[in-house]
Amino acid sequence: MMKFVTLGTSHGDPTRERFNTSTLLDAEECGILFDAGAPVNALLIRRGVPFGRLRHLFVTHMHEDHIGGIPGLLKSFVKYPVPGQRLTVHLPEEAGIEAILGFLRATHRMPPEELVGFDVLSPGAVYRENGVTVRAVPTRHMENEGLSGVPSFGFCIESEGSRVIYTGDLRFDFADFPRGEFKQPAGCICECTHFSLERAVKVLGALPVRKLVCTHVADRWHGGEGEAEFRRLASALPFPVALAHDGDEFLF
Repeated sequence: MMKFVTLGTSHGDPTRERFNTSTLLDAEECGILFDAGAPVNALLIRRGVPFGRLRHLFVTHMHEDHIGGIPGLLKSFVKYPVPGQRLTVHLPEEAGIEAILGFLRATHRMPPEELVGFDVLSPGAVYRENGVTVRAVPTRHMENEGLSGVPSFGFCIESEGSRVIYTGDLRFDFADFPRGEFKQPAGCICECTHFSLERAVKVLGALPVRKLVCTHVADRWHGGEGEAEFRRLASALPFPVALAHDGDEFLF
C-alpha cells in the first residue's frame, strides 16, 4: 500500500488550523512531494522526515500557495547533504525555474547542480522508479483567473496495483476533474475549495472511487460546524471520505 501524508491542507491562505498545501508520498526507498506550500520544510522536520530521502517534487501549478515553500525546502535540502541524495523539482512552467533560482541567488543559497535539478512537466509519464509510476494529467485550474492555456496538472500515482489520483486545484465548475483516470478503481486526493461540493458529489458518486481524501480545504469546512456540514454532504457518497488535517496519514 502507498502511504500519503497531508503535510499542509489549507486553501490559498494559511489559517489557524492549516498550512498551505503539500502532500508527501512516504516510502523507505524515497519520498515524493506533491506541491510545496510553506512551510513544507518545517513540517518535514517536525515529522522527522530526512531531507535526503526526498527524490522528487511535483508541482501542480504556479500559484504561491503551492510553490511558496520551495526556497526553504531547497535550503534545508542542501544545508545538510547526505551521500547519494538528489532532488528533482518538476514545474509546470519553465519560467518558474528561473524565478526560483533568482530567489535563491538573492539569498545566497544556490543549490549545487549535483544536489538539485529542475524539469518542466508535460502530460504523460513523468516518473518511473522504485516500483512507482507518476503520470501528469492536464487540468484547467488557471482558467478560474481567465488564464486560458496556462498549464496546471493533477497526477496519477501507481504502485503494485494501487492507484491514487491527486487532482491538484480544479476549475470552478469541476469540469476538469480527471474522470478518465477512473476507468478502473482508484483512490483520490482531491481539493475542496474551488467548486461546489454538491456538484462534485454528483460526479464522484458515479465513479469507482475506493477512498476519497479532501485537502486544500476551504474556510467553510473549517471548525466543528464546517466539518459537520462537510460530512453531511459527503455522506451521500458510497465510499469512505476523509477531510484532511495537517499531518494526517492515509493508506491506499
